[in-house]
Amino acid sequence: MNNLALSKTQYTLIFNNAAQLPTFIGNTIRGALGQSLYDNNRSVYDAVFKTSPETSIPNPFAISAPYPCKNTYNRGDTLAFFITLFGFACEYDDVVSDAVRLMCKGKLLSAELLETDSIYSCDWSDSGAESIERCDKITLDFVSPTELLGCKKPVFEPDFSTFIDSLFGRILDICDNYGKSEFIIPYSMIARKPQVTAEYDLKRVQINSNKNPINGFVGKVIYFGDVTRYLPYIDLGSQIHIGKKTTRSCGEYSFEI
Repeated sequence: MNNLALSKTQYTLIFNNAAQLPTFIGNTIRGALGQSLYDNNRSVYDAVFKTSPETSIPNPFAISAPYPCKNTYNRGDTLAFFITLFGFACEYDDVVSDAVRLMCKGKLLSAELLETDSIYSCDWSDSGAESIERCDKITLDFVSPTELLGCKKPVFEPDFSTFIDSLFGRILDICDNYGKSEFIIPYSMIARKPQVTAEYDLKRVQINSNKNPINGFVGKVIYFGDVTRYLPYIDLGSQIHIGKKTTRSCGEYSFEI
């Protein structure tokens, strides 16, 4: 049985003066949060933000922000976003909330923290996955720009195998580095893969940035086939996101069966 601690919190900012923000707000939120942690709690910054690019270890959190974000905010307007912490990082809930309160400077200088709302604090588990009712159709809605790789190349219409390989790779990295135990893929899922077809309604997204350009997609994919055994992991993926730049709000999806 695999498991992972999760903690998701919604933060709502209110603007005291008019402000202009970029359409892709994830970069702004991540940068402001990181600087606030660095300035106010260096030990938590090191634990949550400071990972080595050479090791490709993901950070133990994901940001969910509106995309596309409106550009003009007037006095009294609000901006809501979510931060989900994974594994041992859940212990830093209060520290992260305090960092959000202190991060309203720079591009967010006109804003202040209005409200903090805990959405959930729970342990995800794939226990009982064998008894899930059969599912032969699932719709994934990628609501923020998503960057997936297949054979080390960008993929803009992911087949089911590419999606699952990317999902398992992310879950494995997170559980092995931040969970209480090593992630183990059930043998039955390795030995026999289902035949799954797909229908796509996706749009490519390109966001230019000096340091972190984004080249991905948004929209819906419908997978047809027996995907039942994968549902617990797809559910986890909707909480931790998938692909690259998840700490910048990329790779968020919802699903419907």
